[in-house]
Amino acid sequence: MKQFILSLLFTPILFAEIIGGIAVTVDDEIITLYEIKEEQAITQLNVKQTVDLLIRTKLEMIEAKNRNISVSNLEVLDELKKMAEQNNMSLSQFYEAMNSARHLSESQTKTKTKEKLLKQKLFDAIAMSQMEEATEDEIKEYYNLHLDEYQTPKTIDTMLYSSTNKDALQQKIANPMMNLPGVKTQAQTIEVAKTNPRLAQLLVKTKVGNFTPILPQMNGAGYMAFYIIKKNELNTPALELIRDQMQASIMDKKREQVLSEHFQRMRVNADIKVLRLPEE
Repeated sequence: MKQFILSLLFTPILFAEIIGGIAVTVDDEIITLYEIKEEQAITQLNVKQTVDLLIRTKLEMIEAKNRNISVSNLEVLDELKKMAEQNNMSLSQFYEAMNSARHLSESQTKTKTKEKLLKQKLFDAIAMSQMEEATEDEIKEYYNLHLDEYQTPKTIDTMLYSSTNKDALQQKIANPMMNLPGVKTQAQTIEVAKTNPRLAQLLVKTKVGNFTPILPQMNGAGYMAFYIIKKNELNTPALELIRDQMQASIMDKKREQVLSEHFQRMRVNADIKVLRLPEE
């Protein structure tokens, strides 16, 4: 009897603690204050943007469950191995790169990869039947509007920052004028065609006047980041050479539009309650 009375006394306290951690409910799914803060640390979005993102993710999970769509741990591992291989890295090096570039832990990388695979399956289930192939007019219009995204420089003038101390390198990037022992700088002109394709793609996509994310050095002896100074001898590809890439980009945008409209309808019909939000 004494144990029963004690349980009654403590139950409201425990229940209050649980409710206190819940920020938003989406039908039967919950979003906690911790989830919002954790996602903010990754995305650097404000509270409203983060909550909108998490609500969309919960709606995706609900839709996947309703359609009996799932992703196994083996599928996640296979995808991670494939991404690591594409970047000429071991799996452990890939986890380290994701931590450097996006501040994702190993478990967070797995979670994000699982969400990505689940979203791909949802795309197949929802969007494919509603999409049409890109027309010739759409491809030409996209080419004219986005040509700068496909221009490739012959060489890129960079400043290479390297260190065995990741924190010191991060400080140097944040304040390049700071003199930090253990951080080396070296001017390098990169020949794009002779560089590792993944690294070349990263350098090409990084805008002039910006740093690349911090990356593991190729020999595994430390960390590095490139500051982009200038891109030289820009090559403008003909439409036919990048037609497939442009068509894929157009279809990606169509997919996102179809999915956005679908989940917006779901959001309107869902029972969403905002209980409390963390302070900015």
